[in-house]
Amino acid sequence: MSAASRPITFSISALGGQGGGVITDWLVLAARSAGYLAQATSVPGVAQRTGATTYYIEMVPTPWSALGERRPVLALHPGVGDIDVMLASELLEAGRAVSAGYVTRDRTLMISSTARSYLVVEKMAMGDGRYDEARLKTAIAENTQAHLLLDMDALSRRSGAMVNAVMLGVVAGCGRLPIPIEAFEHAIRADGKAVEANLRGFAAGLTAVRDAQRASTPADVAIVARRPAPEVADLARAIADLPVS
Repeated sequence: MSAASRPITFSISALGGQGGGVITDWLVLAARSAGYLAQATSVPGVAQRTGATTYYIEMVPTPWSALGERRPVLALHPGVGDIDVMLASELLEAGRAVSAGYVTRDRTLMISSTARSYLVVEKMAMGDGRYDEARLKTAIAENTQAHLLLDMDALSRRSGAMVNAVMLGVVAGCGRLPIPIEAFEHAIRADGKAVEANLRGFAAGLTAVRDAQRASTPADVAIVARRPAPEVADLARAIADLPVS
């Protein structure tokens, strides 16, 4: 398959009740209404915070009309190290994607909300059992080609919309998909549910990502050079201090 027709791979990790299935439908409808071949699959998880739901989208960036009879066969499940855009509705879910190896330094744009919805094991700890957010953000920065972290929950509250509408606006503005803004708005209207609120949330996400891109420095989107993780570096120093025998 040529580079021009290689599908753009898109993975979404959301929590139960956040509308991950709805944003997936919006993305596919927007792509198709703009003339592109797209399909999506999902792996439902447990509702609320005891599990995540994941969605996978492939979209061919060549217009459907130019493909002729050679229609590509699209995959049904994300491959490890084969994701162009990773979207997470919660910071630890972004960390899970990094840990599972789905994102890579040479390819993946990570888009994630910085909001947290704490795990049961975090809540039941005798002391402060919360995962270190700074460590999560460092892992994201070191293991992706580029990253965009925004408090999408705060944007959702201010706009009076569900977080999935804000996420759609951020995706629309990220610059990785050849889909016009009007196609995303058309998808929201075609869905016919809470249209005005969802359009407000979409606009809030779109504005936020454009503001973030204007404020970013080249280092924010640079490919991070490979270097050993702190734990590995500490181990290497410890071994170096051991006697030769």
